[in-house]
Amino acid sequence: LMAVLITALASCGRVYASPRAGRVVATVGDVEVLYEEYYFIAQNRIDELKAEGGEGVLDDPAVQADLDAFVWERIFQRDKALISLGYSYGLNVYDGDLAENVDAYLTSVKDGEYGGDRSDYIDGLQQMHMTEHYARSYFGVQHYLANAIVLEMLYRGELETDDAAVLARLQGEDFIRTAHVFISKTDGNYTVEEDRAHANKLHATISAATTNQARYDALNRAIGGKYNTDFSDLTGDGHYFARGEMTAAYEAAAFALAEYELSPVIETEDGFYLIMRLPKSEAYIKENLQSLKENAYFVVLNQKVEERMATLTLEKTKLGASLDPRALPDIDANGGSTLLLVCGIVGGVLVIGGVLFLIMRAVKKKKSK
Repeated sequence: LMAVLITALASCGRVYASPRAGRVVATVGDVEVLYEEYYFIAQNRIDELKAEGGEGVLDDPAVQADLDAFVWERIFQRDKALISLGYSYGLNVYDGDLAENVDAYLTSVKDGEYGGDRSDYIDGLQQMHMTEHYARSYFGVQHYLANAIVLEMLYRGELETDDAAVLARLQGEDFIRTAHVFISKTDGNYTVEEDRAHANKLHATISAATTNQARYDALNRAIGGKYNTDFSDLTGDGHYFARGEMTAAYEAAAFALAEYELSPVIETEDGFYLIMRLPKSEAYIKENLQSLKENAYFVVLNQKVEERMATLTLEKTKLGASLDPRALPDIDANGGSTLLLVCGIVGGVLVIGGVLFLIMRAVKKKKSK
């Protein structure tokens, strides 16, 4: 009876909104991808496509193919490598301290945005095509899993914590300082062609300066100009970072520069960069050693995630291969509070039944004597 009780209660730990929501549509290494995630990605992408192209946009065979490819590409992303790495450290967003943190976060969302009304909260999830169970995974991975892995790495002695050793690394060639202008392709003020022309014009203006200080001054004027859309360097200290911390295109350009040298126009999916490498300030590094040290921890984590990602492959299940993202059966957002109640009742019945069984057996033994 105790074995049955334990098994029954354990099965209540992960409750899905419906049997379909919890069905596996693919695996990415040792990470299972559930229908509820596929549904979330597909439905939100469909909403975007309809907003852009109208209700009939999905009748286009090319759009249909792009939609299916988009969903699977979004599934096979870096977050799966992070989850897989978490498993290696015994961490799961549905268990232990991580689960408690996620519960507290979702409770704060329910209280702050929905006035504590669970019904309104579930309606909000429904509008986002997100089940309560998937919300726990999504926000757990987004907000808490990386920090938990870093703490576990520190506990295991896998990260350098000695200030002198960290300082030496920050003073080395794998840690640099840059400043940049970024012209977004998506701010809506100009066409992409106009943005590209603005970037090329700024590059020509800054490059024409004949001294380091003049080039730096020209870059700063561009940062404060009307075309720059990145205001993250409000202090003027620039951006200090190690290898593995920035996007690949940005890093490749930045680490190839000499001090005060200006990069070519670097085009990315989101926009255009003009990057200048600057000398590092020893005073800044020493004053901000703790925060830079913490950033370095996440650089190591990112490297581990990238290494794990390189080992993973996506394998669709029979169900996953059969899915048409345009015709997905709906699922309820409710994470299963009713089912949890049922689990509690079943558990209580099993406990009471076990106690009664033991009492009856004791009475029977006494009578037989």
